[in-house]
Amino acid sequence: MTRGLAIVCWMLCLSAFAGDWRETLTPPQPGAFPLPRPQKATYKFGWGAITAAQAAFDFSTTKGGLLKLSVKAKTIGLVRKLWQMDVQHTALCDAATLRPVSLQQTEAYKAKTLIAKVNFAADEVQGWRESKPAGSSPPKWRRFKCADVFDLHTALLFTRSQPLRAGDIYRLVVYPARDAYLAEIEVAGREKLTVGGKEYDAIKCALRLQGITRELALEPHAKFKRAHIWVSDDSDRLLLKVQAEVFVGSVWTELESVKFAEP
Repeated sequence: MTRGLAIVCWMLCLSAFAGDWRETLTPPQPGAFPLPRPQKATYKFGWGAITAAQAAFDFSTTKGGLLKLSVKAKTIGLVRKLWQMDVQHTALCDAATLRPVSLQQTEAYKAKTLIAKVNFAADEVQGWRESKPAGSSPPKWRRFKCADVFDLHTALLFTRSQPLRAGDIYRLVVYPARDAYLAEIEVAGREKLTVGGKEYDAIKCALRLQGITRELALEPHAKFKRAHIWVSDDSDRLLLKVQAEVFVGSVWTELESVKFAEP
């Protein structure tokens, strides 16, 4: 009886280990596709048929050899009169490994400002969140113990570095600024897409998200349903468009213009 119980327990342990979602993650080594050229790009953001915000992206290389992404975004037009928001975001990553180093983000609203700082290590993420005026809880560092975590910038860099063949699936842990998610990107195929007044050959990918708790358990994303992402099918693999279905309806991002730095 004791031996039978031990065998059952051993089999259950094996089953639990085999079912660990972390074993399904894509190996974090970058693909062979070249890094993006230094560039400045503008994007517009919308909700349904309404253009709600605009952002300026500046992608460059630091003197120390890190890749740097600086973003300035704000609501515009009628939306700004109803909901004022200004965002500044800076992210640094290692050019050779495409591993994130740090990010800082400031979200300024009419009545408050939220400040986030995140540092990435090999096996954990340390995040800081502060509210001004101060909230009821004092700000403090939060630790998320998990290896090979990406931020949004490096998740895009890593994915675009891969072959991106139709049917390919990439599974990554992403920590945008406050919480962790399991992102599954599936390459849907190739198609034509017109954004910013220009037609592109594009690679279409489907995006699925699940939340990850501090205990590393998966949970449904309360506000996200599904999304598609398009990148240009050329030597630049530019982010062209994102279309997402969320709890408030359909939201989107599109490239307006891009200018590459002189070589």
